[in-house]
Amino acid sequence: MKLSFLTILLLLIVSCFASENNVLDLTPTNFDQLVGKDKFALVEFFAPWCGHCKKLAPVYEQLADSFSHAKDQVIIAKVDADNHKDLGNRFGVGGYPTLKWFNKGVIDNPDEYDKGRDLESLISFVEEKTGVRSRVKKPTSSVTELTSRNFDEIALDPKKNALVEFYAPWCGHCKNLAPTYEKVAQDYAQESDCIVANMDATKNEPVAKRYDVRGFPTIKFFPKGENKTTIDYQGGRTEQDFIDFLNKNCGTHRLVGGGLSEEAGRVPELDALAVKFTNAITQKEIDLVITETKDAAEKSDSKFALYYVKVMEKIKDKNNYVDNEIARLDKIIKSGTISASKIDDFTIRKNILTNFHKNKVITHQDL
Repeated sequence: MKLSFLTILLLLIVSCFASENNVLDLTPTNFDQLVGKDKFALVEFFAPWCGHCKKLAPVYEQLADSFSHAKDQVIIAKVDADNHKDLGNRFGVGGYPTLKWFNKGVIDNPDEYDKGRDLESLISFVEEKTGVRSRVKKPTSSVTELTSRNFDEIALDPKKNALVEFYAPWCGHCKNLAPTYEKVAQDYAQESDCIVANMDATKNEPVAKRYDVRGFPTIKFFPKGENKTTIDYQGGRTEQDFIDFLNKNCGTHRLVGGGLSEEAGRVPELDALAVKFTNAITQKEIDLVITETKDAAEKSDSKFALYYVKVMEKIKDKNNYVDNEIARLDKIIKSGTISASKIDDFTIRKNILTNFHKNKVITHQDL
C-alpha cells in the first residue's frame, strides 16, 4: 500500500506541473470561494469538444499570462461547463464559449463579454474594467513593422524591394492572413533587399491615404528604383502565392519554408562554361575553359562566380571531387548546427556543383 500511495502522489505532482498555466480552473467546489470576493474575474465557460473553444484556448492563455503579475487583483479563469452543467445553468450559459465578467464582491448577474476574441480586444477589456496594465509577452516577428516615421526610409529605399500590408487590428481577414504573412517574412529573412513589412493603417492614416488604402488588408509592392511605382498585390493569400510573386519581382529563388531552389546562385553564362568544361577532353581544352571562366567570373556581379573556377581547378586534381563535396555539404546542411546564412551559402555551392555532373570529367591523372 505504501508503494501505491507514493506512486499516486508522484503522479499527482507530475500532473500538476504538466498542466500548470495562469488560467485558473474553476469547479463547483472552488467557484464561490474565488469568484465575487476581493478580485475581479473573467470566466470562460467552455466545452472540451467545442471547436471555437479550442481556437480561443491559446489566446486565453496568453491573456492570463499578460495579467499573471496581478493575480491579487484579477482572475482569468475557466469552467468546463459540459462537465459542470449546474454552474453553466446557474449563470445562463447557453453556448460555448461564453465569457462572463464578475466585479469585486458581486457574484450574481455577471456581465457577458461580447467583444472580439483576439488578444488585443480581451486585454483592452480587462484593462478598462480593472485599471491594471497588462504585461504582454510580444512574440518576436520577422515582419518589419512600419510607422509614419520609418515608412519612407524602408519602403521607399531605392536599393530595396518591399512588400507592405496595410492592416487594421480589428480586421478579421488581416488576422487570418497574419500567420501566413509571418511565414513569408521568415522565408525572406535572409534576403536583405526584399523586405516583408506591414503597417497599422488606423494609426498611420496619412501614409494609408497617400497610397489610397480603402480596405483591409491592402497589400502593395514597392520595387527598387529611384522613382518607385507601386504595384497592387492581387494574388492569392497562400505562402506559395506570395513566394511566387516575390521571386518574380525581387529576382529571388525562395521556396516554401525559406529554402533555396536549384536555380539559386547559378549564373547562366558560367553554367554553360561548366558544361563545356565537362565535355573537354585534352588538358589544353580544360585549361582554355578555365581561363575563359576566370575572365567571365571577374566580370560577373555574382559573389559565387569564382566558385565555378575553384570547382574546375579541384576537379583537375580530384576525380571524385564533385560527389564528395556535394555529400560533405549536404551532411553539414542537414546537421542543424549552422546558421541560415550558411545554409544558403552551402545550398548555392551544391547547385553550382550539380552542373559538373553532366559528363564524366577527364582529370589531370587520366590524361
